[in-house]
Amino acid sequence: MKRIGIATSIALIGCAAATLKLTGFETSGSFGERTRIIQPDSGVTATIVAPGKIDRNKRIDLILYTLPNGNSTAQTIGRKLTDGMDWHFDIQHIGAQTRALRTTGLSQAIVVYLEADKKSWPEWRRVRGYDNANPRIVRIVDAIRNSLGNQSNMDVTLTGHSGGGSFMFGFIEGQNEIPDWLNRIAFLDANYNFDSAQHGAKIVGWLRRNPAHTLVVVAYDDRNIMLDGKKVVSDSGGTWRASGRMMTYLQTRYTLSADTLGEFLRYRAPQIEILLHPNPANRILHTEMIGEMNAYMHAMLVRRADYDRGPTLLKRERAYSQWIEQ
Repeated sequence: MKRIGIATSIALIGCAAATLKLTGFETSGSFGERTRIIQPDSGVTATIVAPGKIDRNKRIDLILYTLPNGNSTAQTIGRKLTDGMDWHFDIQHIGAQTRALRTTGLSQAIVVYLEADKKSWPEWRRVRGYDNANPRIVRIVDAIRNSLGNQSNMDVTLTGHSGGGSFMFGFIEGQNEIPDWLNRIAFLDANYNFDSAQHGAKIVGWLRRNPAHTLVVVAYDDRNIMLDGKKVVSDSGGTWRASGRMMTYLQTRYTLSADTLGEFLRYRAPQIEILLHPNPANRILHTEMIGEMNAYMHAMLVRRADYDRGPTLLKRERAYSQWIEQ
């Protein structure tokens, strides 16, 4: 796939009919998707994957997905595992989950996979210095939106898994307020670094400015998980504790009702859904929630009427198997 600098614009050029042509994209895979790869900043690769056709008169769902540490874009998209393949190709399946989403209300979903060099957004920010990296992240997002025509009917989601949360927090920290055009923020076991002083007021301000704005958090009790006989997170780290800090902050401003959803404890207000897996077996559920339990799909569908009225996808059964690339 040809890599092109951001200075070369990516246009969605309208024709006489309502369909938009994805100019400069190449057909990829067996599902008729169109793909283009750009480099919007040094050490950053953005892989844009769109359905074959886009109707300019209908809502376009632009999903910015920030990659977890140690995973390539191809691994994050996923494909059917065969002998000799790296197991990372079979754990997230964001490509297959997005294809499934296109059949469940997000028919024009475009995903932008954001990968940092060294496969680590925390490291990308650290090397450049946070005061420099954060506004660059804001410019990366703006450049991607503009390259896709910045359609007025574009519904934008910022989401990510694991270390991808560092990009998400960089976007929040890099500007005075979260912009109104961002419709959804979904932390997929990615909110490690939530800090009420840095992020709390901005998130609340963003929620209050538009009742359609939605915050979703998925995490699990990682306080005592072990790998090779050692605890994985520190005594103050992990997403369980970070989610607790977030809830403590939000509960001074919202009433969070508590119930359960499948295996998860659920805390919610009209614009907020926080899902916490209590992990009674003390297993590493970090990626299992996102891939095997369809948490990415659930986070994209929460607060959409057709979905909320029906059964949840947040369960231990892949809802996207037929959409996995062979």
